[in-house]
Amino acid sequence: MMGSEEVQFLFSSQVPYTLQAFWGVSIRELHLFLWRPWNKFNASLQQGVMLQGHYQQRSRVIHEQNKHAEKTLRLCLPKPDLELGPPPRLCYPLVIFLVRRDNPTSLHPDETVALVSVVHIKDDDCTLPTSILAQYLKQANGQLSSLKQLYLATGNVSNYEEVVNESAFSVCEQLCVVCQFFPLSRALLPCRHTCVCASCFVKLDTCPMCRAPIKSYFTVRSEEYLTDSSEKTISSHPERLTQWLQDRLTDFIGFHR
Repeated sequence: MMGSEEVQFLFSSQVPYTLQAFWGVSIRELHLFLWRPWNKFNASLQQGVMLQGHYQQRSRVIHEQNKHAEKTLRLCLPKPDLELGPPPRLCYPLVIFLVRRDNPTSLHPDETVALVSVVHIKDDDCTLPTSILAQYLKQANGQLSSLKQLYLATGNVSNYEEVVNESAFSVCEQLCVVCQFFPLSRALLPCRHTCVCASCFVKLDTCPMCRAPIKSYFTVRSEEYLTDSSEKTISSHPERLTQWLQDRLTDFIGFHR
């Protein structure tokens, strides 16, 4: 919810946590940071250097020792106003980290240790309603999962759409780091950087973010933006043609990738 001077969130927790909010966060740097190992992720929060140099403003840190039922968090809109520019943007308006404060050595590797919420704030240049664009779950083993993809995997699309306004993401979505034209849609393996579109993917042998060799990939969004010429380019790479055909068959059958 959003008032004229503040944004309000409802949340609950079953564990002690630290909450930190950042305004005007670099999209690229956020996604690089989210894939850091949990020990480095947590250390940067504890040392007060999380996303240092890659945000415009931040809120005070909130430490909570006790679990609690639903409560309201109110964040005052920053002054002066954020400098986000016209869409497509290179910054998210607001990113909220909710991080567990348990003893790291006592956590099971598969336990969730952080919830990261990316929020769009309505303004004169991007007038879509204020809403959550995406949410990510970080596990103690370093794995990162999109909450949307977890809902899709279980078939609960409508449940997720109650929380996330996807139309806001389509306008302010992140672009391919190579062409800066098409929306990114592929996560590269084994490095798992989600940074390129399907069109640029076929031109690459190494990840543009970390230079690791590309062995395979998985898609993180539909690729309806592909043109006939783009698909012909894909077909010129036999090993990637196989992957592409498998993906299209999966889509046709109706399974989620």
